[in-house]
Amino acid sequence: MRLASLDREHAAMKSAPRPVEEPSMHRRILVIDHDNNIRLIICERLRAMGFDATEEDSGISGLARLAREAPRMTFSGVLLELDMPALGGMAVLQELRDRYPSLPVIAMSHSIQIDRLRQAVRLGAKEYLVKPFDTDLFRKKCLFVFDGKQDPT
Repeated sequence: MRLASLDREHAAMKSAPRPVEEPSMHRRILVIDHDNNIRLIICERLRAMGFDATEEDSGISGLARLAREAPRMTFSGVLLELDMPALGGMAVLQELRDRYPSLPVIAMSHSIQIDRLRQAVRLGAKEYLVKPFDTDLFRKKCLFVFDGKQDPT
């Protein structure tokens, strides 16, 4: 009895019109940040905007993830923390520019490092975000860089 009900629901779902997806749907963003809490918040915000967020906790693991997926290049962009231990964000940014020049990057850091953020833009980042960042500004910059939207209303 229950199986027949599930079959009817499945058939109804298949015949129902599908909703039009937002352009950001299924765009995959790689978040590279060593701070677990900040990385989690960023990923939650990206998912709330319709992006698929993938996270890595270091520049080394972020570059390794990109290298593993390079033949398919399933990422639409990277959110990159500049102040990381081991392999710093500037070195990661340089590697990204050398290996994946068309992959858009948004650099992130704290307000005391505004000069480094500006330098990151000169080195190829499309935008930067100053932590702690405003939710609306985060949304606008991500939609602009990763989706090409000027006005994310």
